[in-house]
Amino acid sequence: MLNFCKFPARSLVLGYDGIKPDNDFLSRLEKIRPFGIIIFSHNFTRLEDIPRAIEKFRSVVPDMEFLIDQEGGDKCRITKSPYCPPSPYSLRDKSNDIVRQVFRDSAEALAQLGITINLAPVADLGTGLYIRNRTFGTEPQKTAELVVSAMEGIIAGGLKPCVKHFPGLGCADIDPHKKIPVCDTTAQEFENYHWSTFRQSIENGIEYIMTTHILAPSLDAELPATYSNKIITRLRELEFRGKIFTDDLAKMKGAQIFPPQERITRALTAGNDVALWCAQEW
Repeated sequence: MLNFCKFPARSLVLGYDGIKPDNDFLSRLEKIRPFGIIIFSHNFTRLEDIPRAIEKFRSVVPDMEFLIDQEGGDKCRITKSPYCPPSPYSLRDKSNDIVRQVFRDSAEALAQLGITINLAPVADLGTGLYIRNRTFGTEPQKTAELVVSAMEGIIAGGLKPCVKHFPGLGCADIDPHKKIPVCDTTAQEFENYHWSTFRQSIENGIEYIMTTHILAPSLDAELPATYSNKIITRLRELEFRGKIFTDDLAKMKGAQIFPPQERITRALTAGNDVALWCAQEW
């Protein structure tokens, strides 16, 4: 069993099994005092299950956040409109106002359920086949504008956004859920191309940015971004002063190069502020 109590309060986001959190889970949460709970589609059969669970969580840790992935299109835990926006790629030629509005509509609906953070928008540039349909395109300036518009919509709807996946999944040709992608992108290409959207997000006040499980030898020849102080330092050098989240450390194959407890320790030591453990198996 993992000892989550050894980690600082508000440094973890945890997943849970089933529809209703059991008493043992709630008791452990009270001791761990995580940053938040992440909601997946297996956590509800009806939408009203979500606020009921959130009420139970808040009874033990009142200041927790409640996170969900509602990127749009196929990447939504709640699949119906307006909770799920259209896919970002389908919006790539739309106006900033349209993108802002659909993400606002989504956020307003999610806020009614008690959700506080949407792990969106995707700020990657869609150069790789793996991530393309989850992005707003390949053109840096237009993509950056739409990312910022989506951010603004989420905020206007009452939630906080989290842009992802630094240093950029656009270079990946495989899913980090299955294997660590190795990107041969040069450091200059990252800085001049892939980071343009992240820069715009930072300049427009983004509070949360998520890292990813890719190996980028031009930035760090040994460690994937999740565990790389070199890469996370580069994000801080873009003048980002908010919180840095990991992607899931529990189930994604790209994270599993270390034993479970060590994954969290290494991720936080590298400079991530919040580690995601999207499972109840501790």
